[in-house]
Amino acid sequence: MSAKFYRTLTLSLFLLGIVGIGSIGLNLISRYWQTQQLKQVKQAREQLEQGQYISAIATYDKILKTDFAQPEILWANRGYAYLGLGQYQSALQSCSKATDIEPEVALAWNCQGEAQFHLGHQNAAFKAFQMAIATEPNNATFKLNQSQILQEQGQHDQALKLNQKAISLLESQQSNSESILALAFKRQGQSWLELDNNNQALTAFNQSLVNDPEDLFAQQGKAIALYRLGKYSQAIKTINQILLRQDLTPEQEATSWLYKAI
Repeated sequence: MSAKFYRTLTLSLFLLGIVGIGSIGLNLISRYWQTQQLKQVKQAREQLEQGQYISAIATYDKILKTDFAQPEILWANRGYAYLGLGQYQSALQSCSKATDIEPEVALAWNCQGEAQFHLGHQNAAFKAFQMAIATEPNNATFKLNQSQILQEQGQHDQALKLNQKAISLLESQQSNSESILALAFKRQGQSWLELDNNNQALTAFNQSLVNDPEDLFAQQGKAIALYRLGKYSQAIKTINQILLRQDLTPEQEATSWLYKAI
């Protein structure tokens, strides 16, 4: 299983909230424009959340031509829209603009890290994620993203430590974090496989599946760990469950049959 299966977190985990603008002492004209701005900001955020990235960018561009109170937030969200389009250089430029304006915008640093990662600049991505963590140390997502770089570089012991910190944070916060916990345990399983610690890998993949029972790659990881442990019947049972899925691509189905044959 390639570590490429475990890419950075999806855009939906990072959407920014927009801070409202105070209205004390505003005259009627100012209030009108403030209201219009906030309507546009709400529209852009909804477009971003719904995956309407081109429309979101156009709306953010329109707002940024006005005198908006917190432009760094708009630049950061605009960057995430470009991430959604796979236009990583544009995402990097937009989120870099955000941190030029306000260096304490953690999500803008995270956006830069994602863009740099997809551009193949692992060291720059690592540094950007480090800035995000320094600005917001209790954000488990940033730690998971940085651990991805460590995995890509083969530093699995360090990746495991960072993953565990993220898991501890998520469990202590007791938020609706099943999907992020699933990812964290899946990352752990991948690292344990790379370190040939198959018992730990199996435990991690099982924990991932507790949080997301339908995750294909956790199912495959579990099957591989079982196979390496000599538990062939259980491995075949897991692969049979995979083959019952209706969402497999031809390549995924072929890979599953190959695993079963082995």
